[in-house]
Amino acid sequence: MPPRENAVPWEADHPRTQALAAITEQGLSTWKQAVGYHRRSLAEHGIYRFKQRFGERLASRLFETQVTEVHVRVAALNVMTYLGMPVSVPCRAILS
Repeated sequence: MPPRENAVPWEADHPRTQALAAITEQGLSTWKQAVGYHRRSLAEHGIYRFKQRFGERLASRLFETQVTEVHVRVAALNVMTYLGMPVSVPCRAILS
């Protein structure tokens, strides 16, 4: 997670201080790309959506059925995502 805008450096060898130095040198967006922060943020948001939609607990007790339950929920979330996606058409196709 990137530090706040008013972050103060800690000890010289601390990873947070190193992150602050890298952000100062490269800029925030370049630093995020370098450390893969955007992918992490997308993953965290995906888990958040999953838990908001289906809750934090599984109904199944056995591991095998828990795996099946998660697969079904993920498939349902993917369908919901697909149905909510816009259909894009090039402007030339509309004007013709």
